[in-house]
Amino acid sequence: MHQVCPHDCYDTCGLDVKRVNGRIMRITGAKDHPITQGFACLKVNRYLERLNHQDRVLFPLKRTGPKGSGNFQRASWDEALDAIGTKMQHIVQTYGGEAILPYSFSGNMGVLSEASMDRRFFNALGASQLARTICTASADMALRWVYGQRLGPDPETIGRAALILLWGSNPVVTNVHEIPLLDQAQSQGADIYVVDPLYTDTAARYGHHIDLNPGSDVALALGLGRYLVATGQYDKSFVAQYAQGFDAYLERAWPWTLDETARVTGVPVATIERLGERLASVHPLLLRTGYGVQRQEHAGEAVWAISALSVITGSYRDVGGGHLLGNGDAFPLNWDRLTRPELRPGNPRTINMVQLGDALTQLDDPPVKALIVYNSNPAATAPDQGRVLAGLRREDLFTVVHEQMLTDTAQYADWILPAAMAFETLDLHTSYWHRYIQLSPQAVLPAGEAVSNTEFFRRLARACGFKDAPWCQDSDEDLIRQALDTQHPWLHGITWESLQKRPVQKVNLKVSDRPFLDTKDHNGPLFRLYPLPVLPFTPPQTPAEYPLVLITPSRKNTIKSSFGNNPRLLIREPNPTIYAHQEDIEHLGLQDGQRVRVESPTGHVILQLRGSKQARPGVVLSYAVRWNQDGGGVNINQLTSQTLSDFGGGATFYSTRVRIIPWENEVE
Repeated sequence: MHQVCPHDCYDTCGLDVKRVNGRIMRITGAKDHPITQGFACLKVNRYLERLNHQDRVLFPLKRTGPKGSGNFQRASWDEALDAIGTKMQHIVQTYGGEAILPYSFSGNMGVLSEASMDRRFFNALGASQLARTICTASADMALRWVYGQRLGPDPETIGRAALILLWGSNPVVTNVHEIPLLDQAQSQGADIYVVDPLYTDTAARYGHHIDLNPGSDVALALGLGRYLVATGQYDKSFVAQYAQGFDAYLERAWPWTLDETARVTGVPVATIERLGERLASVHPLLLRTGYGVQRQEHAGEAVWAISALSVITGSYRDVGGGHLLGNGDAFPLNWDRLTRPELRPGNPRTINMVQLGDALTQLDDPPVKALIVYNSNPAATAPDQGRVLAGLRREDLFTVVHEQMLTDTAQYADWILPAAMAFETLDLHTSYWHRYIQLSPQAVLPAGEAVSNTEFFRRLARACGFKDAPWCQDSDEDLIRQALDTQHPWLHGITWESLQKRPVQKVNLKVSDRPFLDTKDHNGPLFRLYPLPVLPFTPPQTPAEYPLVLITPSRKNTIKSSFGNNPRLLIREPNPTIYAHQEDIEHLGLQDGQRVRVESPTGHVILQLRGSKQARPGVVLSYAVRWNQDGGGVNINQLTSQTLSDFGGGATFYSTRVRIIPWENEVE
């Protein structure tokens, strides 16, 4: 039967699941899915190990030891809900609803699992709102600034491109179903350039590597733009017809001469000139940006500057051209019906998830007295981990975790409630890359006493006094019907009934529809080139105390902390590791393979040092993120900070500065 991979990944794969006597026996990529095309990634190929993992939470658990000790005893759902409901109602009566903070992200990207009954519950409770900015916020806001919405070319047109710029994108690792499309383009003569401070697997595959200094993406994009305009190679008629703010863009770009761009980026002048000439002369031109570009302090400006390149080159004239970062807005679901924002009493405060550490240790009036975690593992994934763990250790913080596994965060919970896995629930799935909407029916019953996210929040609502509230009575089928209750033409004809017959359906956008030119009714400018309302980019300084830039990219074998407790998927890196260029290893007087202490202004961590050709001098990388148990109770996020990006309040993981010193087995 058809199922959908629920994890935070571009591909949103369709899966074929074989069941025998109510148990899942085999999981493979769906052959009839136009993107998945019959193959799945390394992780999903071993998904049965996750379904049957020894760490699965199967029953409600009550803490019996100190927070973080992992000591729990089994309890009943009635006992758990009675205790949780009593405690949360007391907190609301004593401190107000804002003293309760939800914390979730995209551990399960099903529409219902990620944002439906949970949002209704917290809205009705008057809880603090969570700004879910840790991954894509800066890019999302920059895209909407330039284009008005998060829409890019259809990935199925990638094969038509003649020049592809993969900017901060490593699809060999993070978007495996894009590789056949890129290979198709290359086989038909396309050149593929990879812009990245790391020599990634993708750079090795396609050959053209633009090796720039970390954090200098703004300079390269503006330098290319200035070069195109100064040499008269930009698309004048396209800009005149479709863009506004061109003069303001030029004012921001003009200081970036070839020499200054080369000085800041480390990319030779000749390479910048050659790339600029290619951008002007080769079409269809596809700029394929990854989310890694916006995990830095100048995140929004970087995405804005790259987006502007797509406009001044006229890349949208051609099918297969344009700027592809995401297609999240290709699915105009009825989010208000799903989440019910009108249930909020007043205007509760908003807390940025990137600054969870400060929220748990410093926030007052009121303090956070209850934390409800689901679809996330902040003890491992949130920045400034030392402060996050200090907050989670607070005895006066009431923490409830709805989870599938005994994660790092679950170890700090007062109550752990068992969460069902995606194949054990009914859900609807969209994608932030391709344009297919999918229904994933329940394949098997949940293991143990696990329940879906929606059922968890129905039960929690009743426990907190909302027993008769109409908003918590809707079934999962009701929620899907409500999500699809829209008059938007892109979803016309896609209904609960139609998805029963065809669980994979494409939104009503033609493959040949060029974004914005063919998808909008327009009488005026389509693109906004005005600079973002942020201070202009200035090159990052290299503090003498912390001379190395740390980049923490995704690895092929896990999705952040998901799958982090499967040792077979970590067999190539059994110990937490930091990779450096051999030149830096020798300069520091260190040895390949030795244990080192890596320090930043926020903390330190002990890692194994390895030489790597992926890292350039001055740059080190450590794949994100290990479970804390692998590193003596901590991981690489001891080093990252709560600093927010320039636009959208996003995380700045890739702006981390560190130093590496020998570790002499001192007492930690």
